[in-house]
This record gives sequence, structure tokens and C-alpha cells, in this order.
Amino acid sequence: MASHQPSQLKQVACLRRKAALTRKEFFDHHFQVHGAISDKPDDPNDKPHKFIQVHFFDAAFGERPGGVAGTSNHPWTGRDDMTELYFRDWDHLKSVFGSDYVHNIIGPDGLNFNDLETAIPLMVEEKPLPFITSVSKDFVKEEGSRTVAVLYLAVADSSQNNEEQLEKAFSPALIQALQTHASNEVYGLLANVGIPSTQFDLRAYFGGKNMPEYPVVYKIFIKDATSVSSVRKAQHAFLENSRGKIDEGNTFIVFGVEGLINDVGKCVKFDKSRQPRLPTL
Repeated sequence: MASHQPSQLKQVACLRRKAALTRKEFFDHHFQVHGAISDKPDDPNDKPHKFIQVHFFDAAFGERPGGVAGTSNHPWTGRDDMTELYFRDWDHLKSVFGSDYVHNIIGPDGLNFNDLETAIPLMVEEKPLPFITSVSKDFVKEEGSRTVAVLYLAVADSSQNNEEQLEKAFSPALIQALQTHASNEVYGLLANVGIPSTQFDLRAYFGGKNMPEYPVVYKIFIKDATSVSSVRKAQHAFLENSRGKIDEGNTFIVFGVEGLINDVGKCVKFDKSRQPRLPTL
């Protein structure tokens, strides 16, 4: 496990919509309703320092072992979006989640959109990674409105490595694959590196106690939906070069568009007009 304390804590939760909701119904509720009530408290100590949602427009998952060769999905596939919650420190996080407002308002609203059994929550530290790009500045978007690819990396055997070591082992190969196959489509990336969450039980709140473990999650900033094919080529090359070290069956990639809920540090309040507008494929 990572041993040092990050300057700002981050929670990542990859969600699937609850039964009987269309994707539009899910997106609308998660952003417009849940986003609005998440930013409602006036006291900054009672809400996340920053909250971003990423709504997905495409995804690809690994094969389920034991199924029909090359065709079988895991029962937990079908991701719809991802939340990124930032906190100043552990005290701030525990203050927010221990509040009556979260207990009585925010938490119960999860039942209105989240398939709790399949949520994938993580506590992480962001680590920006170096990347040389040829993408025009015209395509570079600000945080909260970027098009992204998110690679959830599962490892074949994590017993001999902690999260920091795994990130250091895998990041150079991923960067090389992206430079080779997508340098004209990708303009940056970061690693979400897992950190201990013993001070807060993520899965008790978000759900997903039987989901796979992901020690590193890569967030890749891409031009737009037309960049997907190049990123997929890079993903395949990365997996090929890392064969035997990665659990390819549980590794998956999603593509989406960010929507900023709030940013206390920049005095940005919730605005429903920032809900992500997804491309038509």
C-alpha cells in the first residue's frame, strides 16, 4: 500500500445505473438532482472540495473466464459513469460523510440511480504523467469539460507489489504505447494511484463489495470521440507488451465527457447547464 499522505484526497467511483432506468434518466438524475444536492450546503466543510462526473459514451471490457471463448462478459459490466470527489484531507472527508446531510439526503439518493452491488469505489492520489503531444491547442479543454479515456487496470498478481510500485512499473509502457499510436489524439494523462482507505469504508457507502480490485486507474485526455480508435490501438499494444502481468479479464476501458458539479477552491457552484453532452456514435 502507498505509505505517504497526499495533499488532497480523491475518491473515484465507477457506477452502473440501477435497474429500470434508461441511460438518459440515469445521467439526468445523477447530474441534475444528485449534483445539485451535493453542492447545496453553504459551509465548504460539509461538501466535497471539488466534484466531477464523467458520463460514458463507449466502453470495452475483458473476457469472463469460463465463458464462451471470446464472447462472454462479466455480470458487472455495462458502466455508465464515474464520480471524482476531492477532499482537503481525511478530517474533511470524515466530516462530510459523517454529517447528517449526507446521512439523510445525499446517501439515500444513491438508491435512486446507483446499482449498489456493482459500484467500483477507490481512494486514490492523482499523479500527472509526462506526455509529448502533437494535439493542437484548439482541442485542449479545461478540467470539467474534457473528453477522456479511463483505463481500469487489474493486475495478475499484486501480492508482491504495492500500488506505487505497480504504477511505476506500468506507466512507462502505457506512455510509450500512447506516444506510438495516439500522440496526435492524446494531450495528457494522469495515474490515479490507490492509497489506504482504512479511515473510511468506501464500499460500505458506495457498494460493490465483491467487485475486482484496481490498484491503478489511468485517466487519458483525448481530443474527442474520434480519438477512440487510436487509444484502443495503444491499449492493445500496452496489453500485449504487459502480457502475464495484467489481469486482462478484469481490466477495462471507458470513454466519456466530464461535467463539473462544483469547485470550492475556484468558487464554482453547481450549474445544470454543465451536464456533459455526449457524442452520437
